[in-house]
Amino acid sequence: MSRFFDALKEASRSQLPANGRPAGGEGALVSNGNELLEGMIASAPVAPPVLTPEPELTPETELPGTPALSLDDEPAELSTEPQHGSFVPKIRIVFDPRARLIVNAVDSVVAEHYRRLRTKIQQQQATKSFRSLIVVSPSPKEGKTVTVLNLGLSFATLPSFRVLIVDGDLRRGNIEKLLGAENQPGLTDVIEGSVRFEDAVLKCDDLPLHFLLHGNSKMPPAELLHSPRLGTQFRRMSEEFDLVLVDSAPVNLISDTQLLAENCDAVLLVARAFSTTRKSMEQAVQDLSPFRIIGTVLNGGPRTRDYRRYKGYY
Repeated sequence: MSRFFDALKEASRSQLPANGRPAGGEGALVSNGNELLEGMIASAPVAPPVLTPEPELTPETELPGTPALSLDDEPAELSTEPQHGSFVPKIRIVFDPRARLIVNAVDSVVAEHYRRLRTKIQQQQATKSFRSLIVVSPSPKEGKTVTVLNLGLSFATLPSFRVLIVDGDLRRGNIEKLLGAENQPGLTDVIEGSVRFEDAVLKCDDLPLHFLLHGNSKMPPAELLHSPRLGTQFRRMSEEFDLVLVDSAPVNLISDTQLLAENCDAVLLVARAFSTTRKSMEQAVQDLSPFRIIGTVLNGGPRTRDYRRYKGYY
């Protein structure tokens, strides 16, 4: 792990402004389903975070007295709505019960960790406002898709807060599988111009949460991402929603993520403990250096009992 933290130090130094002073901010612990995330929402040089044991999930019950997300036990039903006289059939979407999402968590500590990351992001918004946030990782399977979905679910519980989750991985988008809504129109169709934006967005009936999947266009992703329609659509998303969360392809493998980042206001970098290497982390930071990186999330750390002890349960 020491090599990984050394890489984080180097990454943070590369993000310092010209005066050499950090932008400020603190760390936050969040949970990726059953795993802890160490969110360093800061651009200052960071010391290696202290990873504490991960909370032990109870089989059926939640911790008494702990606020929980206002999500029903039944799967959320999402649909597109008719616009301008067009008819769009209602689509029922069921979150994959195997996915490490807060709607599937049996321990309220999971939701609380994501609330903490949400707070850190809001603090960055207060420092310099942004409406679109792309979540990236150096390599595949480092937890960015689950992070995007759980952040969206957490932000959607805020009063009158509209969230749009966009699957920006145009080659191997995975969000549609986690929602059980495969083969639906999405971002590629909107950029191509074959489907209107309002007809491609899936709306959650229970929360102000919306989804734009990666779509079905047969045009090459590289061609779509160079289209002037991309910037136009992202500006529209930012105008209509309080926060646009964008999932992406691994930044070290293809240039798609950098093209998407050009159209987003901020970047959140995700890495996985004991997996992400120093070399891949440094490469990702270098590739993303032209953009505003608001912090790093370390995913897959050990569990902790600290929150449970604080609540008085052992």
